[in-house]
Amino acid sequence: MQFTEKRVTQFLFATQGVGAVFVGVFLAAYLAGLPSTDVLHSEPVFRIPLIVFGAAFLVMILATAIVAALRKET
Repeated sequence: MQFTEKRVTQFLFATQGVGAVFVGVFLAAYLAGLPSTDVLHSEPVFRIPLIVFGAAFLVMILATAIVAALRKET
């Protein structure tokens, strides 16, 4: 399987972007409750994006590991 340098770079940027969105939503869930001790990660407005972006991020991380292993062989 051929992976051009440009395609790998685009995929890595996409993975970083999904990770940044996930971390942003995660931090918003924790920081939105300040100054109280409320954590809003169980609210649907935060929980659903965390599930979607978290699952996408996990899949992309696994795909990145596979691409790295395949690139190392060649």
